[in-house]
Parts: sequence; C-alpha cells; structure tokens
Amino acid sequence: MRKQTYALFASLMTAAAWWTLAYAAEAGSQQVGLWTGTWEGAGSGGRFDLTLAAGGDSKITGSVSVGMDGGDYTAKFSSISFDGNKMTGKYAYPPDEQGEVAVTATFEGDKATGTWALGGKGQDAPAIANGTWTVSKK
Repeated sequence: MRKQTYALFASLMTAAAWWTLAYAAEAGSQQVGLWTGTWEGAGSGGRFDLTLAAGGDSKITGSVSVGMDGGDYTAKFSSISFDGNKMTGKYAYPPDEQGEVAVTATFEGDKATGTWALGGKGQDAPAIANGTWTVSKK
C-alpha cells in the first residue's frame, strides 16, 4: 500500500510539473503576431500597432508602432508579462526621454482592448495622459 501511495504521489507531482512548464511556455504564445488598430485619449487618437514575438528563452517580447498628429514613433517594451489572456507592459516614450508608457490589455480571440498611461519614467505617480486602444490580429 505504501509503495502504491508513493507511486501515485510521484505520478501526480510529475504531471503537475509538466503542466506548469507547459503553461509557462505558452503564456502569451497565442498572442504572438502582428496586431493593428487605433488608440485614443488626451483629446487625440491615431494608429496603434502591436508586435509580439516569442523570444529564445520562451519569453514574449514586443514593440509598438504608434501614429500621432505630432509624428509617428516606434518603441520596444522594457517589460512585458502575461497572466492568461491579460498583458501588462511598459516602454520608453520616444518623443520625451523622461516619459514612460504603461499599457494593459485583455486578449479575446483575434481582438484585444487595453489602456495606456503616459507618466514619468520609473514613477508610479498619476499619469500625465491616458486613454484606450483596440487592435485586431493580422
């Protein structure tokens, strides 16, 4: 009886470890690709493109390409993470080196909606400007 209990316990632990590894490797993997859409807020709006890629270490990397009245910019995420279908990330704001944009998103199938907030780099102070964005997978 003791050997059977140990074997069952070992089997369950092995299955749990494999499931954990598989889930960690897939976190964000369904979102990999090019997403295009729009942003709005702070009295303006424009194009918002999000590119997500699988890194060599099974982590997701990403970048944005944003169209604005004052000129377009591109930026790479300095941090990005997924919890199921929810993403959070930050990137430096190219038009102003002192700025940082924090984004959140919820992915549902081939669409995602999110928020953005521009604030001071490395600060959790209230946002200078904020708004929303929506994208569809290409």
